[in-house]
Amino acid sequence: MCDARNVYDTIELISAIGVQKSKQRIDHTIIKSFLAGVLLSFSGLFLIIVGGGSAPLAQSLGPGIQRMIQAAVFPIGLILIVMTGADLFTGNTMTLMISTLHKKTTWFDLIISWVVSYFGNLAGCLFYHSILVYYAGVISDDPYRSFAVQIATVKGNIPWHQMFLRGIGGNWLVCLAILLGITGRDLHSKIIGIFLPIWLFVAVRYEHSIANMFLVQVGMMLGANLSVGKYISCVMIPVTLGNIIGGAFFVGIAYWYLYILKNVDAGVKDDVSQVVQNQNKLNQSEQFVSITLGF
Repeated sequence: MCDARNVYDTIELISAIGVQKSKQRIDHTIIKSFLAGVLLSFSGLFLIIVGGGSAPLAQSLGPGIQRMIQAAVFPIGLILIVMTGADLFTGNTMTLMISTLHKKTTWFDLIISWVVSYFGNLAGCLFYHSILVYYAGVISDDPYRSFAVQIATVKGNIPWHQMFLRGIGGNWLVCLAILLGITGRDLHSKIIGIFLPIWLFVAVRYEHSIANMFLVQVGMMLGANLSVGKYISCVMIPVTLGNIIGGAFFVGIAYWYLYILKNVDAGVKDDVSQVVQNQNKLNQSEQFVSITLGF
């Protein structure tokens, strides 16, 4: 039995989700955006704990293994966001772009959603890393403190164009993860669909603006040599712009053009569906014959 939607239905559903997001009350959008920042920060903290504590693995098994292990814990945050219906800015770059190009929402709706979710995510990250991490003293000791400081310092010294390009790749994969999560019909399929692209995105060191709101800022609070001005100009701006292009253009516009624009493939879609139905009937017939003949 099929437990996933086809790509046509998935893109239509994403458009419908964009409509729902544009029509929800503004206070709901603010709260959901705040919660998304907190939920993603849970993953950021887990990454620091695992990454800082697994340093010996990099020496004995190689840095690639350590990256894979610490990247494997980060998808938890996005799974929580998708399953609870929170509003993540980077996901909205895809969702609202599709619904707007589909002419179900307006460009004004898109701008409001992007702005509110972005700053709502920021507020959630600030609350979490200030109150529940820094003042709670969760990572005040080494190796976790030094690892958090190292993350912030390294990110603050990566060239602007590299952060921008990494931002494109990062949100391309994040939006594909959300797309796969929507494609799945059951919980297990959704979790696997979200997990794999996020695991890849973190392991290869692509960039995500909302994740950096936790990872870089908590490192700054713990003593990283990175000023607020440099953080905004060299980390947040290039990564945010890259995230918008990766999500809105390479996923939102691309899949809208392929599966919604003129629906030129509708006939092909129907033909494929018919072939699948016929194949299923054939398989059922073969199973009946096999059982009857004792195969």
